[in-house]
Amino acid sequence: MRRLTLLLPVLLVACSEAPPPPAAPPAPAAPTYTPLKVALTDNHQLQSAITAEDYALHIKTLSSDEYEGRDPGSLGERLTMNYLENELRRIGYLPAVGVDGACASFPCEHASYFQRVPMVSTTTDPATSLTIQVGDQTQTLNMGKEMVIGTRSGEAEIKIDGSDLVFVGYGVNAPEANWNDYANVDVKGKTVVVMVNDPGFLRKDESLFKGRAMTYYGRWTYKFEEAARQGAKAALIIHDTEPAAYGWDVVVSSWGGAQHDLPKSEDPEPRLTAQGWISLDTAKALFTAAGLDFDAERNRADQAGFTAVPMNAKLSGEIKSTITNDASNNVVAVLPGTEFPNESVVYSMHWDHLGKDESLKGDQIFNGAIDNATGVAAALEIAAAFAAAEEKPKRSVVLLFTTLEESGLLGSRYFVKHPAVPLETMAGVINMDAIPFIGRTKDFSVAGWDQNSLQDLMGEVLKAQNRVPAPESNPERGYYFRSDHFNFARAGVPALHAGAGSEHVAYGTAYVDEINKKYDEVAYHQPPDEFDPEWDYAGAMEDVNAYYALGQRLAYGREWPTWRENSEFRAAREASAKARP
Repeated sequence: MRRLTLLLPVLLVACSEAPPPPAAPPAPAAPTYTPLKVALTDNHQLQSAITAEDYALHIKTLSSDEYEGRDPGSLGERLTMNYLENELRRIGYLPAVGVDGACASFPCEHASYFQRVPMVSTTTDPATSLTIQVGDQTQTLNMGKEMVIGTRSGEAEIKIDGSDLVFVGYGVNAPEANWNDYANVDVKGKTVVVMVNDPGFLRKDESLFKGRAMTYYGRWTYKFEEAARQGAKAALIIHDTEPAAYGWDVVVSSWGGAQHDLPKSEDPEPRLTAQGWISLDTAKALFTAAGLDFDAERNRADQAGFTAVPMNAKLSGEIKSTITNDASNNVVAVLPGTEFPNESVVYSMHWDHLGKDESLKGDQIFNGAIDNATGVAAALEIAAAFAAAEEKPKRSVVLLFTTLEESGLLGSRYFVKHPAVPLETMAGVINMDAIPFIGRTKDFSVAGWDQNSLQDLMGEVLKAQNRVPAPESNPERGYYFRSDHFNFARAGVPALHAGAGSEHVAYGTAYVDEINKKYDEVAYHQPPDEFDPEWDYAGAMEDVNAYYALGQRLAYGREWPTWRENSEFRAAREASAKARP
C-alpha cells in the first residue's frame, strides 16, 4: 500500500506534464467559384461583341414555345428561317447560295441564304404492331412500347409476311479489321437482329476496332446501311442503354413523329423496307422463345469468329405511313475574305430539333434549347464579332446552319454533295452542337481524339483560358459520328467537334458528371430541354470564345490543317487538295 501511495504523485505529475495533443489541421478552404448568371431585360439590344446576354437572348428566342421545336417543314422552320435571315443581314453576312448552287465570287448576284434540301417525311401509324412467331408462340410488338419501326421505301403501305429472323451480332462488315458478321449467311429478304456499338464493347476488349472509342461501325445508321447492302428486308436493333448511350425513351421520342429522309434521287444507296429498334426486354424474350441464351449469344458476338444465327422465328405485320414530299433548308452565309475569298473557314451547327408530339400529355414541345439553340446562338455571336473586327478576315468565314441533323445528318450530307463553297479550299470545319451549361472547366473535350491537327491548334488557343484539350470522357458514345462535322470528315475536310470539358475548375469531375447525367436522363431529346434562367454561362462563354479564337487562327492565317497518318479520312483530303488553285 505504501509503495502505491508513493507512486501516485509521480504519475500525476507525469500526466500533468504531457504535451497537449496536436491541433487539428485547418479545414481546406471552400472552392472559390463565381458563376456567371444572366438577367435579360425586355429591351435588350444586341451587341457586336460576344456577350452572355446576347447569347442568352438568341437561345431563349429559338427555343421558345412559339418555335414549336423547330421541326423541318413546320411553322417552327419558317420562324427559324426568318430569324436567321434577319440576324445575318443585321450582322452583315452575305447570302452564299447561288442560283445554280455555288457562287463563283461574292457578292453573288441573285444569291440566297437558303439551300433547298428535298426531303421525304414518313409518319408511321402509332397503332402499328408487329408479330414474331416462334413455333406456336406469338410475340406482339407495339409501336412505342416494345418496338419502334419505320420505312425509307417511300411507300404508304408495306407488308412483312413471315420474314425469317437472323441474329447477326453487331452487323459489321469491316474487311480492314478482318471482321464480317455476315460471312457464310444469306440474309436476302430476311430480317436481321443487330446489336448496337462495336464488337468488343461488352467485354471491353481494347484490341478490337478502336477499343473503348466507338467507330462508325457502331452507329445505328451504319447498322441499317450495311443490312440494306446485304439485301435484308428489315433490320431491328436491340436497344441497350449503355452501348447506345441513351435510354429507350429517347429512341421512342426520336421515332415517334415524322421521320425525314432524302429522296432516292439524292441518296441512291440500297434501302431497307423496314427498320427500327426493339427494347432489351423484348429482345431477351425473343431469344428465350427461340431457344437461345441471350447473354451467351451476345458474348459470342463480341469475339472474333462469330457466325450469324438463324433464330427459327418469323416477323410479320403491316406498316402504314403518311408520306409527304417536301423540302427543308440549310442556311448558308458568308463574310468574304479580304485576300483569299475562295478559301474558307466553316462553322457548322444544326438548327433543327424534334418539333412537337401532340399525343403527349402535358408539355408536347421538344424545345431543343441546348440541342441545338446553343450552337446556333454561338454562331451568331461569333459571326457578329468577325464582322465588327477592324481588320476583316483574310479567308472567308462561312456559316452553315444545317437542317435534318436529327434525322441522320441529312442536311450536311446534302451540302457536302452540293457545296455552296468548294470543299477542297475549306481550311477546316468547326462544329458546334449542344453546348452545355456546366460552368468553367479545366479542359475542353475533343470527340474523335487525335484525328487531325485542328486539335493541336485548339490546344494553342486554349492556353489563353488556362485550359487544355482532352479526350472525351465517354468515347464509347461515338460523338464524332453523331453530328454534322462527320459528313465533312468523310469528304476529307478536317473537322473538329469539341466542347465543354469534364473537370470543373472548382468542383471536379463528379459535379460535371452529375449535370451531364441529369441532362441525358431527363432532357436529351425530351420536352424538358428548355431555356433555364438559372444557367451558369461562365463555361459556355469560354467555349464560344474558344471556337471564335480557333476560327480567327484559321481565317487570318495560312494554315491547312491535316489528318493524322492513321486517320481513315486522310486519303480523301490528299486527293481533294490537288484541286486547289
